[in-house]
Amino acid sequence: MPCDLWSVWAALTAGALLLAAVLWRRYATHFSRRGVPCARPLPLVGNMLQMTLGRKAIPDVVAELYDKLDPHPYAGVFNFTMPLLMIRDPEIIRAITVKDFDHFTDHVGFETSSKKANPLLKKMLFSLKGKEWHDMRATLSPAFTSMKMKNMFVLMTEIGQQLVDYLLKETGDGEGKTLTLEMKDFFTRVTNDIIATTAFGIKVDSLSDPDNQFYRMGRSLISIKPLVGVGYMMSPRLMELLGIPFFDPKTVGFFRTMVSDTIETREKQGLTIDCNNTVSTVAVVTELSEDDIAAQAMLFFFGGFDTVATLLMFLSYLLATHQEVQRRLQEDIDALMQKSGGQPGYEQVVGCQYLDMVISETLRMYTPGAVLDRKCVRPYKLPATESCPGLEIQPGEGIWVPVHGIHHDPRNYEDPERFDPERFSPGNKHLIKPFTYYPFGSGPRVCIAQRFALMETKVVMAHLLSRFSFCVVEKTPVPLVIQPNNLSLGIKGGAWVGIRRRS
Repeated sequence: MPCDLWSVWAALTAGALLLAAVLWRRYATHFSRRGVPCARPLPLVGNMLQMTLGRKAIPDVVAELYDKLDPHPYAGVFNFTMPLLMIRDPEIIRAITVKDFDHFTDHVGFETSSKKANPLLKKMLFSLKGKEWHDMRATLSPAFTSMKMKNMFVLMTEIGQQLVDYLLKETGDGEGKTLTLEMKDFFTRVTNDIIATTAFGIKVDSLSDPDNQFYRMGRSLISIKPLVGVGYMMSPRLMELLGIPFFDPKTVGFFRTMVSDTIETREKQGLTIDCNNTVSTVAVVTELSEDDIAAQAMLFFFGGFDTVATLLMFLSYLLATHQEVQRRLQEDIDALMQKSGGQPGYEQVVGCQYLDMVISETLRMYTPGAVLDRKCVRPYKLPATESCPGLEIQPGEGIWVPVHGIHHDPRNYEDPERFDPERFSPGNKHLIKPFTYYPFGSGPRVCIAQRFALMETKVVMAHLLSRFSFCVVEKTPVPLVIQPNNLSLGIKGGAWVGIRRRS
């Protein structure tokens, strides 16, 4: 190679290395240049190396960062290539998510640019920003009124009875027979049927018909490959440039067709408003495009299918490993069933006090969302502290609320690793520090379907525990360890629990 060509290559290489060094220094000193303490990052992965290698789950990484940054009320962390300010102080969290919400109206989300690669991702309520989010939230809210909830309760009760009938058949006539089931798989089938009937008006039985199309599409929707998830966290625009979509295109097509067919059927039948059908209600009340409706239907399905199933999975595991709690809960449910003649109504199930306590404590210990995030849209000055000079957050910068760390901080919850529903009893709830409990988020961007999710969980548990009990079996993983190489919250080794008929 001629000498002058060598010189060009050498100059280009040196220039590239110099640029990389400058960019790395700017990235690594993002917080220290502003006088803010931070966790030291690594190139590309930031503070997420253990998660990237599949050694730790996101909740464990969040809790580790939370502890590492003690006692700072706020400090810097690096979610792959994105610097984020971790807010640890409950009062500052209250200000950001509620009092001064107008400065933090948006989620951080993926900064995507291609509508072709992810046509519905940017249209989902979670991804919408500013006025678009506000308008869509206002549009969807009527789908979760008390009247709509009571109508959906009837449909959920039918699925609850369907679940009991299935288990009665599987346990047969043998007294004391125990079924060993993987509870995440089991409960995703139940939640799939609930979403299918309440949101789409479709009757399916995913326990008796395990390979039905609706369930297969649901599994496909939530089965985001870890490498795809990590890729979108690191560089969503590069993933779109490479033509790698976040959701499986076949699944997106299925939901588009489902929404289109639902709207077409209703128009042919001359229907106006169906209080039992969330998607149809949205379609009629607004002038949204079919893609807008399909995006919200997918988001609703994603939350109702996976998140509620995750809650039910941990709930069944905790009841199996804490028999005294299960016995007390069954006493309350037995009283409920006896008083209602085996057909408890909406108010009775929703108002079941000890069941609510058990669910609340399960959500404290294993919240499906390990962090809350917000993006600054207007300059905001944080208070000065002993370790921080009083940082001004600029528009476009993101913050993290370390939910898992806060929920497991012994200063907030005594002996936090102990499963203790009494924390949420009427006599103890007032002792919980304000803004240290975030199972569904905080402020105006709190989960829109939280009432639906809690009602769904209570209906399923009330019917199941009235006839069956959970128990530890040989395959039950004790102690519980969070699955490290999964974007969804899970139990390492599988959530294997026994179910047997009550005597």
